[in-house]
Amino acid sequence: MSDLSDGAVETAEPSPAELVRYAGWFQRFIDPDRNADYRGVPWDVFRGLLIQHSADWKDGTPANPVATKELWSSVVEGRGESAAAVDGSKARKRLNDHWSELETMFRELVGRFSAGAVKEGFDGLLWPVKDRSPGGRSATYRLEWRPVGATVEQPTLPATYSELPFVLRYHEDKSSLRFSWLGRLFFLPLFFRRQSERAVRVDGRRRYVPVLALGMLALMTGLLLLLALATTTSSGLNWTLMLMSAVFYWVLLHPLARLYDRKIIMASPLFYPFKERDCQVELTWDDDAAENNRTYGYNLRLVRYAAECPLCGAKVWVNDGKLEFFDRLVGRCTDEPGEHVFSFDHQLLSGYWLRAPRR
Repeated sequence: MSDLSDGAVETAEPSPAELVRYAGWFQRFIDPDRNADYRGVPWDVFRGLLIQHSADWKDGTPANPVATKELWSSVVEGRGESAAAVDGSKARKRLNDHWSELETMFRELVGRFSAGAVKEGFDGLLWPVKDRSPGGRSATYRLEWRPVGATVEQPTLPATYSELPFVLRYHEDKSSLRFSWLGRLFFLPLFFRRQSERAVRVDGRRRYVPVLALGMLALMTGLLLLLALATTTSSGLNWTLMLMSAVFYWVLLHPLARLYDRKIIMASPLFYPFKERDCQVELTWDDDAAENNRTYGYNLRLVRYAAECPLCGAKVWVNDGKLEFFDRLVGRCTDEPGEHVFSFDHQLLSGYWLRAPRR
């Protein structure tokens, strides 16, 4: 099963009549003519699934899972095209291409959906779910009712963490982050495929573009350094070329190499709107590509991790460790950023107080 919330608690569904009301509200909420965020095939897939389930709810019965071909036919018809030429293999390929994008987009906007649902008097959301069938048969798709605020299960901490001072747990801030126009312009020559407002996918032959760019930057840095050494005169080194070489390395080459090594780095403020703060760029490998008939690749996401300070209760944001915690990301409390400093473990989504008195 493709479970978007990884451990969300299931509750009893509302009555079919209430689900029909929810479906009508949500279709208006994600109307592509009202908001450009909901344009594109992934949201067409969600609307098709909602229409299929609504037909069952209007009959007063629980919704049945929708087969791959049936769902893609609904998507094609919803776009004003004929579904006569749709076959099973084509439908499976197209849905596999867009389902992961729908999962990512829904996760990123769940805060917006939850606020709207509560305002309309609903206490939950319909989440898209994919049920994989054994034996090579086509998967089925459905919508599952889950309560507003269903949390994501966090990794289990090692036993030794209980001995550390003031442990905190990080979570991904669910605000509607998005790349700025300058950030989108940066990815344009790299041929990355846009997944959502804050995520791009690098797959297929596109995977070689960053490698070539990294190689060219390394070559340029090396050439500038060699030129600086080759043009050394009796008066000393060519400091202009040395400075250019250092800028190429520290501003361009080092962040890219660190992203591939650490999987997460602080994002340049030019990559997100100025009203936002303390954002990171996260690289995640697509380990389920073969299972879902997708081309192997990885995703780049604009994220922001936060926690509650265990010392004073204020907000903790992940930031650069600077010289004191060089080459590390740390969590800093907004009320006491100098003293309330915590480690940041990207895999465990946890940290501990770095300024605790030594025993």
